Amino acid sequence: MENIFKKIIVHFDEIGLKGKNQPFFVKQVIKNIEQKLGLGVKASRAEGKLQIELPSNADIKKMINLLKFTPGVSTINPGLQCLSEMDQIEKQALAVVDFYKPKTFKIETTRSYKPFELNSLQVSSQVGAYVLQNADFELKVDVHKPELTVKVEVAKRKTFVLGKKEKGLGGLPVGTAGKVICLLSGGLDSPVAGFQMMKRGAEVIFVHFHNQTINKVGVQNKIKKLVTQLSKVQGSCKLIIVPFSDLQKSVIAHIPADVRMIVYRRLMYRIAEQIAVENKVQALVAGDSLAQVASQTMENLQVIYQATSMLKFAPLIGMNKNEIINIAEQIGTYAISIEPYEDCCSLMIAKHPQTRAKLEEVLKVEQNLEVNDLISQAINMSEISEFKAN
Repeated sequence: MENIFKKIIVHFDEIGLKGKNQPFFVKQVIKNIEQKLGLGVKASRAEGKLQIELPSNADIKKMINLLKFTPGVSTINPGLQCLSEMDQIEKQALAVVDFYKPKTFKIETTRSYKPFELNSLQVSSQVGAYVLQNADFELKVDVHKPELTVKVEVAKRKTFVLGKKEKGLGGLPVGTAGKVICLLSGGLDSPVAGFQMMKRGAEVIFVHFHNQTINKVGVQNKIKKLVTQLSKVQGSCKLIIVPFSDLQKSVIAHIPADVRMIVYRRLMYRIAEQIAVENKVQALVAGDSLAQVASQTMENLQVIYQATSMLKFAPLIGMNKNEIINIAEQIGTYAISIEPYEDCCSLMIAKHPQTRAKLEEVLKVEQNLEVNDLISQAINMSEISEFKAN
């Protein structure tokens, strides 16, 4: 079916609460949208909403799907624009209904221009009657559960007639809340943690620690698929893959099995902090959920997080597994995350790892490690890749 829509109308929720700082957030979301949708797309703010001008060859379905995964965007409607005159509004509403050909519909009107000749209920009633009378297919009005709601937004000079509403992510535009590094394991949790930070306006760089002796190609392909999927949210993502096998050999040789996972993670934080400084990043992010696994007890997290002084976020800390799975399914990472792989943190650890580690004991066994050179070597041998939304 040929596209009739010339614009996409985007509404905000949280951005609208930003008061005098609102222009900063709007400017960033416009920049993100134009970069994500590509050449020929122009976005601007007018009449209290964001209008995206579409090129004649626009793939509107693809564009709406990209906008649905753009932080800062609350709702998305394809739309037509006309003069604020009833005969034009009626014709545009008929065109929208004819495009979708629903069995039931309703007209819903709002007026930012209150002196308009009719009130909102009168506009809806008159436009609905016109559509019913002129539609060339079977059609009924249903004001309770319509298949299609056509939104009419009347301003002083121009009126928008909007098609089917799609729900966006809400939140804040990426790039308005600093930069973070997300430690990406390949499981369910860490991709969702990265997504949650994107939705709060942070630009996320992903760091993955990889034991090269464990199915190198398979694991890296999975990680790259996850970052590719998450780039649909952020627009583009950087992935840094850090070789971790030499550090793990040292840990296995010198650290008791029941605290190895804790020491692995402490080393990862130390490396991530150095990468963060190099990339002018302000915080570290992990997919920890309190008490979900042995390393995520309060005592163990306290020991792990003590490894560096850098600010740390754990956006999933109070979520249960089903809540995390629901978000993973929503953002398209679930099917990738459940592909089989071996997490390097589970290598050569005790069957029953320590659940209440004591910092002084971990610091004492870490004295047996001489890893500063190995840490520098791992950072120098890291592989950096860039992924863009497609």
